[in-house]
Amino acid sequence: MNWSDTLQSIFTVTLLASTIRVSISILLAGMGEMITERSGVLNIGVEGTMLMGALAAALGSYFTGSPWLGLLAAGLVGMLVGLLFSFIAISLRSNQSITGLAIYLLCVGLSGYLLQIIFEHGGNSPMVNTLPSLHMTFLENVPVLDPIFNDQPIIAIPVLLIPVFLQIVFYKTPWGSWLRAAGENPKALAVVGKNPVKIRYVATLCGSFLAGIGGAYLSISQTSLFSENMVAGRGFIALSAVIFGGVRPGGVFLACIFFGFMDALQKTLQTVIPDTMMPRELFMALPYLLTLLALAGFIKKSGGPADIGNPYLKESR
Repeated sequence: MNWSDTLQSIFTVTLLASTIRVSISILLAGMGEMITERSGVLNIGVEGTMLMGALAAALGSYFTGSPWLGLLAAGLVGMLVGLLFSFIAISLRSNQSITGLAIYLLCVGLSGYLLQIIFEHGGNSPMVNTLPSLHMTFLENVPVLDPIFNDQPIIAIPVLLIPVFLQIVFYKTPWGSWLRAAGENPKALAVVGKNPVKIRYVATLCGSFLAGIGGAYLSISQTSLFSENMVAGRGFIALSAVIFGGVRPGGVFLACIFFGFMDALQKTLQTVIPDTMMPRELFMALPYLLTLLALAGFIKKSGGPADIGNPYLKESR
């Protein structure tokens, strides 16, 4: 095998375009979890929220014929899942990690059950209408940028701008200051008259909304149906990206793109390198191995909020 030709066939503009497509769902979930964690709440049930969002989007698109209504349904269902998590973890002060795991298991079982009840069979939903692609005419003759950004899913470009928006919100607005204070020192925030519980609720609901949209991307944009467990670990990859990126918009963005690139790369490697040289399963495991390495190597130096995972206990007067 000519390794020079092999590398040229792997690292192409097509790989970069694929990286963006693969990264969108991870980026949505990662940005949502970052908002949640900045408030001091750890929600490891992101995977389940994405799964319910994917199902809601497919059902919304199937029954209304409009993928946009499906997208809205995914966001709302994501917020409902986030509300349940918030009530148990924030109001009832349950252990956040255990609550997140319980939410994930609930969503896995519930999504499969609803699929069976509604369509009278498991596995996959029927084909549904999908979101359109975006074609920008001013990029048609621009080298590199045209094949990378043109004809991407219509929500891709707005999603890529979310980190910029959150950077401004986090560090240039009063609400961003309250959000960060809720995660660092909620008692000090309460002293100045702000309710840490309310801020944590809002942050968790916003994060769950984005996670639901991230799931919708999988069922009504990247594919055109819902299948059981179709999120396939992307929620957990998003969690590791938040840790890897230091719970900051720029870092989390780069981490999500990196994990998306590795996922796109493993798919390319499967087609370029024959099974006789290297097992296909090794390539498929690559993103998840990196997730484990990120969690193992960065969990103690993630730069996350000081009070993350701790319930807020209002002091009595």
